[in-house]
Amino acid sequence: MKIRVKLIATYLKLLPDGTQGHTIEIEVSPGATVEHVMTQFDVPMDGSSVIVLNGFTVALDTPLSDGDIISAFSAIAGG
Repeated sequence: MKIRVKLIATYLKLLPDGTQGHTIEIEVSPGATVEHVMTQFDVPMDGSSVIVLNGFTVALDTPLSDGDIISAFSAIAGG
């Protein structure tokens, strides 16, 4: 199944060389999870990242469906 991964701001550098823009379409196996995909792109999984699936915050073990869009960016603290 195909999903899209959108990496924003400082995470753009985690996309493969030659990627146009900030989104890439990839093929994943049935049963793949948000965490499985983000790990492939070396997105930090330590709470310093904001990761959303189709615009909503979900558990990292959420299984993916065809056409899903996972977005990730660095969490920014303000004050």
